[in-house]
Amino acid sequence: MRAGAILVAVTSALRFVLAAGWIALWYTARRDPPVLGSIAIVAAASDFLDGRLARMLRVESAGGRWLDALADVTFIVVALAIESSSGAIPAYIPLLVAILFTQYALDSLILGGPRTGPIGSRLGHFAGVVNFGLVIALAFAPATLGRLMRDIAPLLAVLYLAAMVERAARYPWHA
Repeated sequence: MRAGAILVAVTSALRFVLAAGWIALWYTARRDPPVLGSIAIVAAASDFLDGRLARMLRVESAGGRWLDALADVTFIVVALAIESSSGAIPAYIPLLVAILFTQYALDSLILGGPRTGPIGSRLGHFAGVVNFGLVIALAFAPATLGRLMRDIAPLLAVLYLAAMVERAARYPWHA
């Protein structure tokens, strides 16, 4: 494996380590907002950078795109599930994120095959950006934003459901 590909893989895989760190901090009662917020920002930055690095270093691959997607959903679902367990957001939010990712993975495999990598969508990408923003906001201000997040959770659910419908509309048997 070339050095560039290793760098990109490590940048993506960092989100798995950060998810484990989030769990460890949460369950050892070290819920310090600046620490959790920093973890969330580093996770978002690694997501922002890995694809750009892969293109810049010319080491793009289907495997790298799958690693990126799995790292994203792992970090996001872990963080949102933990926030949900504290009551900051409803439990259906991380559940819908997991369902949306499952649909994304399955239909990418069915429509494109494993060698093409995940097939993105506009609303799915937007939902991913919103997810990182939500995790960052909850990390820095869980008490302040908790009520607001619970109030806007139905809107997030509509976004996730719309992303699912957008994906399903592209199925060949749907046309």
